[in-house]
Amino acid sequence: MAALSAGSRRLFDSAATVATPRRGQTLLRRGDPVTGAYFVLSGALRVFTFSASGAESLLYRVEAGEGCLLALNAAFSELRYPAWVAVETKDTRLLRIPGAVLRELHEREPEVRRYLFQVLSSRLFDLMTKIEQLSTLRVDERLRSHLLRRADAANRVPFTHADLAIHLATSREVVSRQLRRLSAQGIIQTRRGSILILQPDALRQGR
Repeated sequence: MAALSAGSRRLFDSAATVATPRRGQTLLRRGDPVTGAYFVLSGALRVFTFSASGAESLLYRVEAGEGCLLALNAAFSELRYPAWVAVETKDTRLLRIPGAVLRELHEREPEVRRYLFQVLSSRLFDLMTKIEQLSTLRVDERLRSHLLRRADAANRVPFTHADLAIHLATSREVVSRQLRRLSAQGIIQTRRGSILILQPDALRQGR
C-alpha cells in the first residue's frame, strides 16, 4: 500500500476495514457471495473443502501478508465462493477491501496488479505441491516435510495432532502414530498444542 498514489491511498483508507474474528469462526461457506477481498495482517486462515465421505480437506493456508486467491477471484468475477474459510489462530486480524474498490485499484495501480499476480502464482504453486505430495509421498514423508516447512526459528511447530491431520488429509490416529514413532527416536518432542523438532537433520533425512 505504501506504493499507492495519493488518490488511491485516500480511496483505500476510506474503504478498507479491519476485523478480528475469533479462532474457529467460519468466515465463508461454499456458495456464499463474496463482496470483498481478504488479506491477513496477523494469524492465519484455513481454506478447505470436504471429500465425498465428509472429511475436511485442506486446500491452503493464508498467513500474515497474504491474500486469499479464491476470495480475490470471486471478488473480481462476482462469483460465489467455492470452498470454506475458517480462522485458524486466535490472534488473526484481517484487512477487508470491497470488491469494487479492489477492481478500481487494480486498474489504477501497477503495484496492486503485481501483488495480485504474486498471490496467484504462490497459491498455484501451493496447490500443485499439495497434489504432487498426495499422489507420490507416503503419510510419514508428508508429515516430515510439513513439520520442517512450518517450524519457526526455535524449531517449534504450533499445530495440534488434529491440525496436522487436516493439513495432511489423513486421520488424527495416523498422525499421532507417526508422531509417537518420531518422539521415540528422539527426533521430536510433542507438547500441548505444538511440536518441538529436536533433530532437524534426522527429520529431513527420514531416519
